[in-house]
Amino acid sequence: MARRGFWQEAGLWLTILIWSLNFLAVKIGVGDLPPTVFTALRFLIAFPALWLLAARQGGMRVARRELLPLAVSGLIGISVYQYLFTSSIAWTDVASAAVLMTLSPAIGAVWGHLSHADRLRPGNWLGVGLGIAGAAIVILAGGQSARAIAPHPLLGDLAALGAATLWAIYGVLSAPLVRRMPPLTVTAWQSLFGLAALVPAGALELGRTHIGWPAAAVLYSALPVTVFGLTFWQGATGRLGPSRVLVYLNAEPVIAALAAALLLHAPLTVWIGLGGVLSLTGVYLARVGGLQHAGAPVREAEEWPSGRLTEQEAMCKMGPKDDCLSRD
Repeated sequence: MARRGFWQEAGLWLTILIWSLNFLAVKIGVGDLPPTVFTALRFLIAFPALWLLAARQGGMRVARRELLPLAVSGLIGISVYQYLFTSSIAWTDVASAAVLMTLSPAIGAVWGHLSHADRLRPGNWLGVGLGIAGAAIVILAGGQSARAIAPHPLLGDLAALGAATLWAIYGVLSAPLVRRMPPLTVTAWQSLFGLAALVPAGALELGRTHIGWPAAAVLYSALPVTVFGLTFWQGATGRLGPSRVLVYLNAEPVIAALAAALLLHAPLTVWIGLGGVLSLTGVYLARVGGLQHAGAPVREAEEWPSGRLTEQEAMCKMGPKDDCLSRD
């Protein structure tokens, strides 16, 4: 059990590191590509890999009743969220966009508590509050010098806030899906439905786009960020609950701001540092606070809708060998 917990923890932190560096990749990529084109190309590259992995590990057959929730969550979490996420980085500075995204844990935790999916204890509430305080400090006090060089800071902040809200909603909608189906299957179908909206929007601007070397950043966003990161995140959401995994997003602004300062020479102030410390403290307290997941127990004996793998077998194939042991 302890080893499995270690691998889950390490995987979540690796995902956050990859996603944090994605802020820089997107900032570089949107120097050449409009947000719609960048997002469409990202999932055009990622989708075949997701589909092949899903077909190999868990099967792509799903029950007809699952198509509507897969389509809704895909449009929210792939199409609209990814467009707002990319636009926020294009329009404002990396630190402000990353910090605003830390509101996702607060939104998701409150939603999960109100919907009785998770039970928040006082330590969890304190962690959520510190995460919000850290975000507020960076935005109100620390981001002014950085935002002065952004093309549309207000639009960027609003886009980031909208993206944070949609990411929390996406986590809540995906949690029951990854309990009924393998995470790779869920991600692949969501990406398919998301592409249905992204490709037409991107095609409208592609003809007016000059593609240079910065466009190569889309490969990073497509493969490590989307194929590995989103798939692992889906699995963790199903096993631990959306509120428990969302708190890790509080670390993103710290990593993203430091990386932007080192690699892109973006401004970095003491206020950003203070906000980052509060955000990381919020992650720690939210974990120590003892959040309880109130979701339905995971089924181990039943087969997936594909009829090919039980959930236990699918987890053994996609994760550490400890997932083959009895589950919490």
